[in-house]
Amino acid sequence: MHPKDKRYRKLIGRRLRLPIVDREISIVADDAIDPAFGSGAVKVTPAHDPTDFEIGKRHGLMSSTS
Repeated sequence: MHPKDKRYRKLIGRRLRLPIVDREISIVADDAIDPAFGSGAVKVTPAHDPTDFEIGKRHGLMSSTS
């Protein structure tokens, strides 16, 4: 989500369990997210595209084995 999006501000920094893979993921805020796109909350997959990769680097989302 975008850091200035008040709808989700209380969730930034928390973690949630992604049930499909039973794995915890981080909730981060980044200026690259467009708060007007869909719900304003998006999944970031660092291997997906260059923008996601940069967000992943900024927030330490990539494992050491990547």
